[in-house]
Amino acid sequence: MTKCWSTSDISKLSDKLAIVTGGNTGLGFQSALELARAGCHVIITGRDERKGQDAVRKLIEQVPDAQLEFAILDLTNPDSIDQFACDYINQYHRLDILLNNAGVVNLEQLQRTPAGYEMHFATNHLGHFSLTGRLLPAIKNTPKARVVTVSSGGHKFGEINVEDIHWQTRQYNRVKAYGDSKLANLLFSQQLQRYFSKYSIDAFSLSAHPGLTGTERQQSIGVGGIVSKYLASSVETGVLPQLRACCDDECRGGDYLGPRFGIRGAPVKANPDPRVSSIELAEKLWELSSDLTGIQYNFD
Repeated sequence: MTKCWSTSDISKLSDKLAIVTGGNTGLGFQSALELARAGCHVIITGRDERKGQDAVRKLIEQVPDAQLEFAILDLTNPDSIDQFACDYINQYHRLDILLNNAGVVNLEQLQRTPAGYEMHFATNHLGHFSLTGRLLPAIKNTPKARVVTVSSGGHKFGEINVEDIHWQTRQYNRVKAYGDSKLANLLFSQQLQRYFSKYSIDAFSLSAHPGLTGTERQQSIGVGGIVSKYLASSVETGVLPQLRACCDDECRGGDYLGPRFGIRGAPVKANPDPRVSSIELAEKLWELSSDLTGIQYNFD
């Protein structure tokens, strides 16, 4: 795999459709910008209409001929996910790139969704699990479709505690709670690829992490202040692993991309925690996720 990959290696995407969750800011915004610059029709999602439309205007300022839309999507709200997916499938029928990018990071206090689910796990994992499942008909209808799920090096601090996934008995720890959701992202991505392969679906499921970038709360890797500001990559650099997962023909299903030196560097194939390869753990998480969301994937 080429070690010096950059946005200049992105091929023309003029016939492609992409969804970028959390595309109004940070890594999502930068991803939408580069995809649009390559000619891709990009739909960015978020919870705030004003912020979303502002993002579209800023993107068009940089890429005047861009095909860009904003759509409301609240990943903690099942009705919002259903509405978005239904509207999308009815209008487009296909989906080349689903970039599961949105997320919350290191919430200082334990927060829950209206359903009582812990906020990191609900937003970062369950929301994208539901969204991908609802968009599966469009994915199956698109040759060489890609589902790219953004994780983090923080996945190494997480665990899948099926008995207390929502921190009802454990003492809340924001780093571990975030880590739980990021480990879940990787397990989900790997299991989705197994299903694509099992059912001969012409699609790839990949994952990526940005390393340490200026958009994340630096406590996520246990450092802070001046040191973290010095080490952090720019958003333009941090976005490269997920863009490569979306666009590079050298990538294959199951790949996990990250900065060459862990927290920074050119985007290359990364090595996740060994637990990510556990089929048993991935299947346990998939069953739990399906039970919590009510989403059943139809791969046939």
